[in-house]
Amino acid sequence: MIFIQNKAILIADAHENEERRGFWEFLQALKNGEISTPQLILMGDIFDLLIGEISATHDFAKPYIDLLEELTKKIEIIYLEGNHDFNLKNLFRNVKVFDINSQPLECFFTKDENQKIQLAHGDIFLKPFLQFILKTLRNHYLLIFLNFLNNITFHAISKQILKNQTNKNLFYKIDNFDNLVQKRYEKYQANGHWVIEGHYHQNFIFNTEKINYINLPSFAYERSFFVVECQDKVKFQEQKLRC
Repeated sequence: MIFIQNKAILIADAHENEERRGFWEFLQALKNGEISTPQLILMGDIFDLLIGEISATHDFAKPYIDLLEELTKKIEIIYLEGNHDFNLKNLFRNVKVFDINSQPLECFFTKDENQKIQLAHGDIFLKPFLQFILKTLRNHYLLIFLNFLNNITFHAISKQILKNQTNKNLFYKIDNFDNLVQKRYEKYQANGHWVIEGHYHQNFIFNTEKINYINLPSFAYERSFFVVECQDKVKFQEQKLRC
């Protein structure tokens, strides 16, 4: 059972790559004590591309992996896989990794164990064909074959994916997103409890008597993350990395 602690930090969609190093700066601030938290929850797509079976994606991520592992000596780190970073369990020893089949991750607040929260990257409850494609791309044996192709083509596949990601707009707004939220919230069957997702990059809070939902901002955009405030009532406070 996972308990969300007071002052826990949630970060989604950092989309870290050679040109974008905001998450690295965040980890350095965490290491140096400029930012403090008892619990770091990574909500997926932390990297533009990190796949357990694709060896070409490991070199860039290795310093991050090493630092995250070092930080687990002081804080609890939870990593929910996204659609750009998956099959990661063999890359980490102490970071708690949850794949798409383990999402939504049902957690409880230490302040009030009757309050539940469901966490997911957000690439669940999609249209059946898209959901099928996303799960197929996580197939271990398919990825081993793709890794072989990638290696014999001098990493042409992974380089092209990363190039496409460099040109991708991560900072868009979805029209009528509140309508999508209500439909998605129903699928979680949360019954008034909190649901938090990334994936859509919207920085959107829907807080009513029946729906408590947050779509986290893309950290890659404004370096925003959310801090849990477990006081008389659970709240979520947006903060930004100051560097």
